Amino acid sequence: MVSELMSAAGSGNNLSLISNAVGGNTNQVQSALGMGLPLIMGSMANTAAKPGGADMLAGMLRTAGASSPLDNMAGFLDNPAAAGGSAMVSTLFGSQIGAVQNAISQKTGLPPAIVGKVLEIAAPMVMGYVGKMFLKQNMDSAGLSSLLAGQSAAALGSSPDAAALAQQLMGGQAGAAGATGMMKKLFGR
Repeated sequence: MVSELMSAAGSGNNLSLISNAVGGNTNQVQSALGMGLPLIMGSMANTAAKPGGADMLAGMLRTAGASSPLDNMAGFLDNPAAAGGSAMVSTLFGSQIGAVQNAISQKTGLPPAIVGKVLEIAAPMVMGYVGKMFLKQNMDSAGLSSLLAGQSAAALGSSPDAAALAQQLMGGQAGAAGATGMMKKLFGR
């Protein structure tokens, strides 16, 4: 799923629109998205695994409907705050947001403030993408939790940068816990 998101984010002029909106060059923004999208997915999976978390996410997805920033990136970027990306990032990463921004900054060369803007754009992209699948497949909370667990493990497994970032933030303690275990440890506030 994240590979499809990356492809959609980089298709047409979406990547240049995002880069212009945040004030970063396209290669750095693409790298930041490549790390941020799997981490957002992992945090959503971790939230869904907590008591009441899947119900909360399901409610958010139902409220958002089947719209996605990827459907109209230019329109979305005219007022990205309207999608609530900042609140999503704060909810998903909590106290880890500074560490996530700094680590992605070190990997990409983007200033942490610009990484924050990228994450605020990426979170609604992930939510919109997951929301479309959730609504199309008429999932319940358990189905959503299962979908997110599988997708976060696959996303982290397919993104060496995100996996390395998760391990770096863990201080090398990830061990053999696997991608989902790493994400639970990382975001288990």
